[in-house]
Amino acid sequence: MTIVARTFEDTIVYFNKTPPTIVCPHFWEVRWAFGCNYDCQWCYLLGTSFGKKHFRAYPIKQILKRAQKAFEMSTPTIFNSGELADATPSHPYLIELMDSFQTQKRHKLLLLTKSADVDQLCKDGEQGRRSNTIYSCTVNARAVSSRWELGSPPPEMRLLALKKVIQAGMEGRCRLDPVVPIVRWHTGYTDIIERIAETGVQRVTVGTLRGLTRTINFARKCGKDMTWLDYLTERSGWGLKMKYERRKQVYGFVIDKLKEAGIKEIGICKETPEMDTEFGLSEHSLKCNCVW
Repeated sequence: MTIVARTFEDTIVYFNKTPPTIVCPHFWEVRWAFGCNYDCQWCYLLGTSFGKKHFRAYPIKQILKRAQKAFEMSTPTIFNSGELADATPSHPYLIELMDSFQTQKRHKLLLLTKSADVDQLCKDGEQGRRSNTIYSCTVNARAVSSRWELGSPPPEMRLLALKKVIQAGMEGRCRLDPVVPIVRWHTGYTDIIERIAETGVQRVTVGTLRGLTRTINFARKCGKDMTWLDYLTERSGWGLKMKYERRKQVYGFVIDKLKEAGIKEIGICKETPEMDTEFGLSEHSLKCNCVW
């Protein structure tokens, strides 16, 4: 299904909606499509789409025309194509977008995905032919993923895909998000962090479970498994979160394990300035998924 964006400019936009109480370096996004065919029980797209998050793409000619205009920006910029849709690298529209980004040398396209379909990307990426593409996968502990990330490839498959991309010479990144402290969570996240390190990735962004009001409302309305909501008890500028001290404990454990595993660039996602300060981070020093 193809739909038309509301205006030409809606296809590439600047994300700056986070409130002052939440740290999130602003970034550019490419709205080439909307929706996701995976069935994550806490997906924020449920709220964004009023419960109708089935995948649909915008006309690619419009996206490519807007991209050419965006290339005129003088500041080197990363354009996130996975904010409102899963950026599965084998999608024909994304292949055309990647080709378009290779026509210039200043900006890069970020593919944020839970897919593991990278064979064509790796083939196309040989000899630097995808040098302006960054591949980023979102993963979780196996027990968390199998319970709440329904329909998505197992985390091990996603990380195998990430490793293939990095070995093909492209830049790879990873999101470990949302971390959920279920029973024996230390063991599960230690295991997945070890697997992340095996890919050779150097930048990992960590997030803890959170839920915007509209996401929660439509997840419930759509009959999703709402047991994840039991962990969220504190209000913040970005919806409900776990209690501050619990989040601090989780971040401390995960960040220590990432450092032990040799990960050099670590960021935390949509947190309070106080939490960033706890770990010596700031909006200007964060090595986040969506920015340089």
